[in-house]
Amino acid sequence: MKLVDARLVQRYVEHDSISALMDDLSGPREEALVCQKWLRDSAPKRFIFEKLYGDLLRDSVGLRVLDVGGGLTCFTRLLAERHKYHLIDLMAHADESIMRSLSTESRGPHIHVVDWYDFQPNEGGYDIVVANDLFPNVDQRLALFLDKILPISGEVRLSLTYYPDPRFYVTRRVRGDEYLCMLAWDGETTAHALERFVEYLDEPELELMTRDSISVYPNGRQVCLVKFVGKLAEPVKRKGTAE
Repeated sequence: MKLVDARLVQRYVEHDSISALMDDLSGPREEALVCQKWLRDSAPKRFIFEKLYGDLLRDSVGLRVLDVGGGLTCFTRLLAERHKYHLIDLMAHADESIMRSLSTESRGPHIHVVDWYDFQPNEGGYDIVVANDLFPNVDQRLALFLDKILPISGEVRLSLTYYPDPRFYVTRRVRGDEYLCMLAWDGETTAHALERFVEYLDEPELELMTRDSISVYPNGRQVCLVKFVGKLAEPVKRKGTAE
């Protein structure tokens, strides 16, 4: 587990690997993507992206990768070229024409526009599952997700977003006429949700989530990078005796 702070981000931007790779891979079509603009505009987001995807972009090939809520960027095609890559995303921020174009390429990504809860996983599972900036701020079903994913994965990488101070959203149900007030999770609530899964945590330090730290984001949110060792991992890794 690792809490994203200013020191880590500053050290990263001295050699901004994600920005450099974006320059190499991107044309006007990619630069117009909303998720790519977010990466361009935020050094903390690029640092987190490097930690979650960096080795998949450069060091490894042929892995079964499931990306949950990853959106579309210039890296989508590269991940599909290097791996057996599946992307689950409701595509709230994606250009539909670009999504269709990527999906029809010979080595394009397998894109599933569906709620992850309803997704039918591949037989045999996945080597790596990534969910970046989804839980629990956007999706509070963190425990349900781990219940579904840990049995079918070798490794699960998450960036968990929460707020030290009260933050809430007044929303409206998609199917219904009710207004709902959704309270964003704080660090204590997030840590509590992980307690049941502590045996799967690669480096369990739940106290990080309640530690005072200056946020690297203007809205004050905190992000903790978390890695789980899934049930498909080699037994030695499941026992926590190897990296």
